Amino acid sequence: MRSTSRVTTTLAQFLFVSQAPVAEFATNPARTRELIHQTAEQLGTDGAARAADEVAYEYGRHPETAAAHMTACLQAVQAADFQTFIPDSRVAVAR
Repeated sequence: MRSTSRVTTTLAQFLFVSQAPVAEFATNPARTRELIHQTAEQLGTDGAARAADEVAYEYGRHPETAAAHMTACLQAVQAADFQTFIPDSRVAVAR
């Protein structure tokens, strides 16, 4: 079983919170990225924590649908192929 990174999970939580139906983003990586960016911007500086709270709330309220929705969000994020830049340690220290 493949593990999911924290970055992927956080991006999926933003997508989950966007309230967009799965059909809107499931086969459209550009729309997935757009929805994530919009949601992150709307939630502000505490966005990741607020998204995690909302996901937990939905799991508590609607466990029968939340798991399937999160699975679709995770798959869409993985298919969207986000590029994460991690600087070389020498570059990071030099700044």
